[in-house]
Amino acid sequence: MSKIKLSKKYIGIFLVLCCIVSFAQKPSVAYYKIRNTENYTDTNKICAVEELLKKHLTDKDSLQYGIDLTAFSFWLYKNKHFDIGTLKSEKAVKFFRTFIPKNEKLYTYNLGLLADFYSRIEDYASSNDIHFKILRIKENKNKLGEIYKKIAINYNLEANFHVATTYFLKAIEEFRKEQKYRKLFDTTLLLSDNYQNILDDENIIKGIESLKKLDTIKNKIDYSLLDEYLIHQRLGNLYNYENLFNPCASLPYYKKALSIAKELNNNRILCLINNNIGYVYRNIDNDSTLFYFKKAFTYTHNDKNLNATVLSSLGLAYLDRKEYDKAYKSLNLSLDKLKTNFKKTKLTDKQTIKLSDQNLGIELLKNIAITQIKRYEDESSKELLEDALFYLKQADQQIDLIKLESTHQESKLFWRGLASDIYINLVKICYLLNDPELAYYYLEKNKALLLLEDLTKERSKTFFNVPDSIIKRERSFKRKIARIQNKPLSQKYNDETRSLQLFDIKEQYKSFLDSLQNKFPKYYKYKVKTNILPYKKVIKEASKTNSTFIHYILNDESGYGLIISKNKQALFEIHNIPLIQKYISKFNVLASKPFTSKIDQTAFQKVSKELHNKLLPENIFYDNRGKIIILPDENLLSIPFEILIQKNEKYLVEDYLISYAYSISFLEQNTDLKRTHQKEFLGFAPINYKNLNTLTKSSTEINTAAKKFDSDILLKEEASQQNLLNSLADYKIIHLSTHANANDSITPWIATSTKNITLNDIYSTKNNAELVTLSACNTSLGKLQKGEGVMSLARGFFNTGANSVVSTLWKADDQSTQEIITDFYTYLKEGKSKPEALRRAKLDYLKNHSLSEVSPYYWSSLVLIGNPEPMYSSINSWFLLVGILTSFLFIFILHKKNSKK
Repeated sequence: MSKIKLSKKYIGIFLVLCCIVSFAQKPSVAYYKIRNTENYTDTNKICAVEELLKKHLTDKDSLQYGIDLTAFSFWLYKNKHFDIGTLKSEKAVKFFRTFIPKNEKLYTYNLGLLADFYSRIEDYASSNDIHFKILRIKENKNKLGEIYKKIAINYNLEANFHVATTYFLKAIEEFRKEQKYRKLFDTTLLLSDNYQNILDDENIIKGIESLKKLDTIKNKIDYSLLDEYLIHQRLGNLYNYENLFNPCASLPYYKKALSIAKELNNNRILCLINNNIGYVYRNIDNDSTLFYFKKAFTYTHNDKNLNATVLSSLGLAYLDRKEYDKAYKSLNLSLDKLKTNFKKTKLTDKQTIKLSDQNLGIELLKNIAITQIKRYEDESSKELLEDALFYLKQADQQIDLIKLESTHQESKLFWRGLASDIYINLVKICYLLNDPELAYYYLEKNKALLLLEDLTKERSKTFFNVPDSIIKRERSFKRKIARIQNKPLSQKYNDETRSLQLFDIKEQYKSFLDSLQNKFPKYYKYKVKTNILPYKKVIKEASKTNSTFIHYILNDESGYGLIISKNKQALFEIHNIPLIQKYISKFNVLASKPFTSKIDQTAFQKVSKELHNKLLPENIFYDNRGKIIILPDENLLSIPFEILIQKNEKYLVEDYLISYAYSISFLEQNTDLKRTHQKEFLGFAPINYKNLNTLTKSSTEINTAAKKFDSDILLKEEASQQNLLNSLADYKIIHLSTHANANDSITPWIATSTKNITLNDIYSTKNNAELVTLSACNTSLGKLQKGEGVMSLARGFFNTGANSVVSTLWKADDQSTQEIITDFYTYLKEGKSKPEALRRAKLDYLKNHSLSEVSPYYWSSLVLIGNPEPMYSSINSWFLLVGILTSFLFIFILHKKNSKK
């Protein structure tokens, strides 16, 4: 360990000397004298060097000024004077950028040092901007691995884990080429940590696989006991992931790491490994948990970060034991260790705590609030709820800051998932405080916020006058990225190969965006801030349209709903969530297939009534026979509310107009988006497929629908991938009758006569549709992204411009779908609103069929998402023309009579 520290201590000095030797000059004698004066404090040395640098400028010895400034910047970095060091390093970079004769090595060294300073002051974005600049300097091609590694570490530190993965892999590739096995080993360890942070099954497995690969290079490095410890400790962390393994699977690795830690006798690693073992026992034996956490605390000594980590663990152990006072004290002490401002005083809601570790800090803020909520359940003190509300608001502000700085979709989705747990606790407090207005705000933040951001960004392109040619070029890069993402994995083309291919194209895309920053600086530096529709405006809209909005939020333990209508705004609790989830699973199984017996029908009716009672409680839900706009959450996204059975034994659809929305704010702002379409209707049906069943009725469906509109049709060979992608922007109505599929493990796709169109492809397109009809299977399904919604084909079309989408919740039946869609268009053309047109089409189907054919499977899969307004006038155009001519004639006759008078 001492050898490692010694080498790190002098490596910077060595680099400075190398650069200075190459410049044929070294720091001045006066500089060395100041730096080596033993009775000077650091403050004295800083002041003295400042005076020396001024003297160099006065004497017009600018070269010596640059050399001494470089050495001084490094000394400040080594002695952890990061704030003042950053300023001096910026001056050094500026000096050598303009100094003649140019010295690329010294300029590059100062750039690298400045990037390290930025990283130290937690300005990771600026640090990476400098690293990207260094990458463009040809002389640094032999240092690519190290630069990629630093970029990856920065992305990891700002919790941009998905992007960090790509750069870690690129660094590993370079180190392998350069045969720098020590660096390859260390970077792989960092990569395994990064995989763990992503918190999903796929990446946990990748983390384990990456560590196992290290066996092949152990004999190529000076493999130490510390290396052995780190591998076992990392494997323990990965196997401790609860969704994939039994937590006990991690214990053998942790126990082995603990025995090595004792041999190394290093307090830090003894602390961390005991803390990790404590977490394994949380779900097994609380006494053992507390024992290991307390043991870990004995090794923290004066290390502030270790103190914060273990105090947080102790707080959770006390929370599990329902010792809430101890939990609150431990968690708050941990938070104090992380605060870099307002350590002693209480903040207001408008101020934000600054934290040295945002990941741990956000978790602490959430757990302190949960502790106060638990205490409230025992003591019923309103002050406890208000305290919990304060901490959760702070956690929300922290996530907003991270999300605002993040430019990558995967990272934003990661943080949306973590935020979801915060929002449900915030809504719980609002329920207990009877504050529906504040609950509405956090319910909206929990729904499709990134979709709303994308919409805001799309509108900003017009505002900032970004030319169409630039927007098309940007989309072309997205299409190239989509093509790589769509390539199937195999033994020869594995996930790592795909990641490296994506890295290359994304680097080109980044260079393209960087090149535009000078031309359109306001747009490309614009931070998207989404506006949530004001609560009072929602009530006004509900009153004006006679609508009822029903907003849901739930997780595995809790659930809440908010009803907003003209006469009623109320929060309600959904009780017994595990039972609700069982009902939903059973409901979906029964609804997504035809009834084959009276037993099936009776079972469905029973579970449908139960869900109606739980999700639309009688004391909350007003029976006003109006419009209902459902904003579902989690697995409620998979059920059509239309077939919930009321007390009067009728389906909900028989009495109400029902539609769905991602969020009220998105619904309102998406409606306002300007759409320009040259043509009315596009019908698309490949009919015949290479590896899928022929859909003979899709031709009839398209042709029948097309007769009602001024239409273009793409059938058979013409229904190709490229023809569809090229046509999407031109039509008011887009109707796709084809095969499709989606679930939580595959990328959603739509079949064409050539290649499938995936969700990734759709994201790289643009449409101007008032309505997209997806007459295919499972088009509302996809991966459920916690806190954001389902990543479905329907969402993809909203993301790229659609105002409303008709999509399916399960496998569509050809015949019944054709009948309902045909009638839907008939009513739509007559001027009915979209949900009214779909409702009437479904009721007509029920009226004209009997027995098994009226099973919900046949008619309830189609749902309307988005804007519910009519698309056509209810007044017949001929009658309108006759009325206008009659009016003109009347005015003409009246004018004649007046003239004669």
